[in-house]
Amino acid sequence: MQTDLSHFHQVFFEEAGEHLATMESLLLALDVAAPDADDLNAIFRAAHSIKGGAGTFGFGDLTEVTHVLESLLDRLRNRELGPTSEMIDVFLKAGDVLSAQLAGHRDAAHVDPSAAEAIIRRLRELASTTQTTAADAAPASEAISAAAGRFSITYTPNATGVGTSGETATNLLAELAGLGEATLLTEEFEPGRFRYVFTVATGADEARIREIFDFVALPEELHLEHGGAAGIEACAAAAADDDGFGFFDDAPGCPAEPDPGYGFFTALPVVEDPDPGYGFFEPLPQPPAEIAQSAPAPAPEPRKPTVKAADKAAADSSIRVSVEKVDHMINLVGELVITQAMLAQTVGGLAPEIAERLFNGMAQLERNTRDLQDTVMSIRMMPMSFVFSRYPRVVRDLANQLGKDVALVTEGEATELDKGLIEKIVDPLTHLVRNSLDHGIELPERRIAAGKSPRGTVTLRAAHQGGNIVIEVQDDGAGLRREKLLAKARERGMAVPDAMSDQDVWMLIFAPGFSTAETVTDVSGRGVGMDVVKRNIDALNGRVEIASAPGIGTKVTIRLPLTLAILDGMSVGVGSEVFIVPLTYIVESFQPVGSDIRTISGTGQVVHVRGEYLPLVPLYQSFNLEPETRDPTRGIVVIVESASGRLALFVDRLLGQHQVVIKSMETNYRKVLGFAGATIMGDGRVALILDIAALAPRP
Repeated sequence: MQTDLSHFHQVFFEEAGEHLATMESLLLALDVAAPDADDLNAIFRAAHSIKGGAGTFGFGDLTEVTHVLESLLDRLRNRELGPTSEMIDVFLKAGDVLSAQLAGHRDAAHVDPSAAEAIIRRLRELASTTQTTAADAAPASEAISAAAGRFSITYTPNATGVGTSGETATNLLAELAGLGEATLLTEEFEPGRFRYVFTVATGADEARIREIFDFVALPEELHLEHGGAAGIEACAAAAADDDGFGFFDDAPGCPAEPDPGYGFFTALPVVEDPDPGYGFFEPLPQPPAEIAQSAPAPAPEPRKPTVKAADKAAADSSIRVSVEKVDHMINLVGELVITQAMLAQTVGGLAPEIAERLFNGMAQLERNTRDLQDTVMSIRMMPMSFVFSRYPRVVRDLANQLGKDVALVTEGEATELDKGLIEKIVDPLTHLVRNSLDHGIELPERRIAAGKSPRGTVTLRAAHQGGNIVIEVQDDGAGLRREKLLAKARERGMAVPDAMSDQDVWMLIFAPGFSTAETVTDVSGRGVGMDVVKRNIDALNGRVEIASAPGIGTKVTIRLPLTLAILDGMSVGVGSEVFIVPLTYIVESFQPVGSDIRTISGTGQVVHVRGEYLPLVPLYQSFNLEPETRDPTRGIVVIVESASGRLALFVDRLLGQHQVVIKSMETNYRKVLGFAGATIMGDGRVALILDIAALAPRP
């Protein structure tokens, strides 16, 4: 009975993605001049783990790429080769190929094999061109003389295994060649089925050799014998003295006699001078440079455990849970919060002396509900390192493309943000980082001329401030030029007075189609990147700010709520309706006096607050309601701060502060201007959550 492994595929895809991310981050941080041994081992282990999983699930394309990649990485960690910048580039491209192959298997989509073939070819070229320059390389004769033993390995893959590919056998030979001098013979004993016989002279032990086949061959498919003194030379001599039938059964350690049906062994690759007469056996040639190699057999060294104790403890203390299950649990907790609020409101109408125990129980329920809510919400929280880890590769590739020297600095990676927000913040941050590299950071010669270091710096920073998370993208480049932005705006027909504040001028770069690039390239020039940033941040109920100084640099600040599921809000009453004002927007609230209110002809009213006049927005007018009072001095003014500045909301009364569960308007009805969502109050009524940015009066 065959075991269906398909339901484990998703776990493999997730783990393989994590291994690829680990490989990429380690490769980008690797010091080529003095590579850290632990980092090289970790990179190797990541590739080895992907190969193992791919072999288990029969993803042959992944296995072939990772096998060649792993072979070269193994030589790096064994100090047979030294890493180069070119190697790092190829390793990163190999990671891209593996990511595409993973996506193809996950989405059942076709993936062009040419990219995999090209990267395999490039990895082999690196191995063949660098092996003779390795500092510790030695002549082939020294490798053979240093070998403590010779082995014969017979590998007979089943009809459906990954080993049925000749490419797999070639990859295995390349890896065996890393242990010493290795050769390969192949036999077709049935149409389309082959048996592979490897011989290797090495100082490694049998366990090390078997490890190479671990993720390709099943135990019953592999037969390994110690070849003794006969070894490779005796087998080759026996083949040369072949009597025409190719049965070399004289030399110990050589492949066993083939099947009586004359499934003759043929050498791989084909040589120019085949065996005369029958051509069944062909003399075994010196393997090509990209497969066989003459390198000293490394002395066996104690192999470090693949999982550190701390890592194992962390793995044992965590489990994988699908996002759908977490979201369902959050929805249930949200309903529990609403139910608790309903009970609290009902109990509030009872006399305390009659229902004292009920009051105590409700207070305990409220505390437990709040703790449960906080705990469940924390499950969805993820560190910003999940976002920041994407950008070292972006910066490296784009800096090379633009001919710039740029360092990326990250701060506050441990700051946590809701998973839903993390997924939606990636694109805006990518645009901002690319914009900093393209428009902000200058070319090295221009930086030197300006008295700066030739290396520019882009800083990604995250921190919590109150109920928000603040993300900053800062560069030490040329900064924004006010005159250039104004000229570009006028060129596009925008009404921009000279008296505009710097902040307003900087915000022009977020206008649709606005770009200061002189030419359109594949990096910038179409004026869509920063527009996307602004629209995406607005959709997340966040706001974006810019600070810049010519010659000093530019800083873009994004402020977002910590989560899109639950918020702290202030409920306000307008007539018979109840609205929720998000607490993060509220600055203060007060009851004004007559002298604080001013009327501006044709514009409306403003309220004077500490030397500043703020536009007064009566909510009853915005939503066409009948209020309890139209006199601001008899109502309440709530000062809120939005992306466009401060404004004063005029309401009838304040009802209280509490947490509310956000229900999407788009999902349950449709988008309604002026509202960011809805919630259910303790009395079962629906209260709408105000979209403060949409309430600001238009100029």
